[in-house]
This record gives sequence, structure tokens and C-alpha cells, in this order.
Amino acid sequence: MGRLADKDSAVRKQRKLANAPNAADFSEALARGMAVLSAFDGENRRLTQADLARKLDLSRATVRRAVLTLEHLGYLVADGHAYELSPQILRLAAGYLTSNVTGSVMQPVCDRICAQVQEACSVAVLDGADAVVIARAVPNRLIQVGSGIGYRTPAAISSLGKVLLAHLPPQEQASALGAIGAGAASLDGIERDGFCYVANDVEPGAHSIAVPLRRWDGRVVAALHVGCSIERISPEAMHDQVLTLLREAAGELHNQLI
Repeated sequence: MGRLADKDSAVRKQRKLANAPNAADFSEALARGMAVLSAFDGENRRLTQADLARKLDLSRATVRRAVLTLEHLGYLVADGHAYELSPQILRLAAGYLTSNVTGSVMQPVCDRICAQVQEACSVAVLDGADAVVIARAVPNRLIQVGSGIGYRTPAAISSLGKVLLAHLPPQEQASALGAIGAGAASLDGIERDGFCYVANDVEPGAHSIAVPLRRWDGRVVAALHVGCSIERISPEAMHDQVLTLLREAAGELHNQLI
């Protein structure tokens, strides 16, 4: 077996795995491969090996091995000197979406609420510092660009994210807020009120309202929200009409989420 680089050896000694007492069980090669895949996004659709090395702070040789392996497995495709994600990557996402009850149960709910209010309706879960959309419906008049399933938004500023952060256990909440540089004051009243309303924080002239989705034992596993232009639905209507629809849906789903 090859000897670990000094940098990797030091990182491994400091690493603490949640379900494995031995840090040697961590695979740096797999982690690098996942980092390469995660480097691609809407702003970085095509990346060269040099781009990836700079972005990930890895050596060219390390990136080359990871890229060629991912290309061989079908997750990357070469276009000249650059690489792009291939449709094969959707298999990873599809596995989550088809096995996750929250997403499969919530898509029909998003469709229904979207039809009722004629605005976008989404469900998101917390992933680190972001709220990640796992179900979404938009009215026919809207062209969905970049904000569909898999879209990430900073948890600290979105109604979806704030609802999720507000309902974390105290220790997890403190850790999450510390990681994103936000204070607990930003979540004041959300858990008590049972919803979060945000205006102009994510996008000028836009607002949204979100409620927590609780599974059978009361634990919050996701958030449900409607967002739109303030010109289309007034703040008063958001609180009086849309919030009622969201709460009714959350109540219906209480015993379906696991």
C-alpha cells in the first residue's frame, strides 16, 4: 500500500468520523473524487484539470487521477481540454430522490399548492449551510432556470433555511449557525410562531413564507414554502391565505413522513 502524503496523513489524524472510531477508515481518494464532482455548478459547467487543481487546492497529478477515473466511470465527459458532468451523474441524485419519502410524498403537495396560488412552491432539506430543494412546482407562466430540484440557497437568509435552522436541536443549531457566521437572533420567534416570512433578503422585490414539515415523531425533516414577487401576492395575503394552505398541507403530511 502506498504511503500517505504528509498533508493527507496530518488531515487523517485530525479527522473524526461519525460512525467509525478509526480515522484510517476515511478514504482520501474517494473524498477527492466527490470534491471534483461538487466543483461543477451553474457557474462552472466546464472545467479543465488546471481549473480543478486551483479550485480544490490539489496537485495536478491528484486531479488527473480523479478526473480520468470519473471519466472512465461515466460521470465526466471530455470536451477538448475541459470536462463536464455527464447525465450519468443523475443516477446519484435519482437514488436519493426515489428512496427519500419526503421528496416523493411532497411533490404532489407542491403541485397542488402551486395550482392553488399560481406561484412556485418548494420543499427543501438542510445540508450544511444550505437549504436544498428536493421537490418543486412552478406555474406554467414561469420558466424555471437554475432553481429546480437540487437548487441550493443559503440557509441563513431564506425562509426555507431559517425554518430548518430554527428547529434544530440546540447543539446542532449552535454548530450550524457558527459554521455560517449567523447569530441565533436571526431565528427569533420562528419556532414559536411555526413559520418564517422573508422579504427582499434573497432577491429585491420578492418574498416567501415557509413552514416546518414534521415527521410522525415531531422531528422537523423538511420545510415547505411559497415564494413570489411582492406585486403578485401581498404580504397580508401571504400571512392570511398562503400560510393557511401551507399549514394545512403540513398537518396532512405529519403521519406520512418518516
